[in-house]
Amino acid sequence: MKTRWLAFIVVVLIVSLASAQLDQLYFHRVVPMTAFSLSQLRTSTYQYFQSEDYSQSKDSTLTINTDSTSFQYPQQFMLYNRSALKHPIGLLTYQSTVDLKEEKLRYVADSVYVQNYTRNRYSRYVADNEPPQPLSTWLQQWRDKQQTRLEQQIQESLEGQLQQLVNSLQQQKAEQTNATNLEDW
Repeated sequence: MKTRWLAFIVVVLIVSLASAQLDQLYFHRVVPMTAFSLSQLRTSTYQYFQSEDYSQSKDSTLTINTDSTSFQYPQQFMLYNRSALKHPIGLLTYQSTVDLKEEKLRYVADSVYVQNYTRNRYSRYVADNEPPQPLSTWLQQWRDKQQTRLEQQIQESLEGQLQQLVNSLQQQKAEQTNATNLEDW
């Protein structure tokens, strides 16, 4: 009888941990990179993260796994309202992970938090004293109209970062192909 209860508790814990992990995953895209072999994709991606195209903020760090097929880095960008006078309403921070497998690039953004911005006594926008909130909790505070605009802004920013990485990789491949063609000529 005790083993059944223990098994039931273990199953409940595993299900709750899995659902919490799924809640943290916010943005997930897989991009096929058929022109690359895995070794070429590794070196090109590593070169991208070392290049000037990838601009790191002063507090971001790039973590490269020992097998060089996974890159993790914290990112952040400002959220603005879409009124006539654009002002910041929050700073969105998240963890990005780029996995490379079998000529595919998987881009995942998770652990998304928002730090609210308010006006101080000098009428400047600064971060408030509250700790950052998860994005889902923060979005519940906004009206429906504003919420869809903010979600679109976040999705467009994440898509833009992924597209910038893909464009850089394809440009590196084109330059490599052109150099090979010149050598053959």
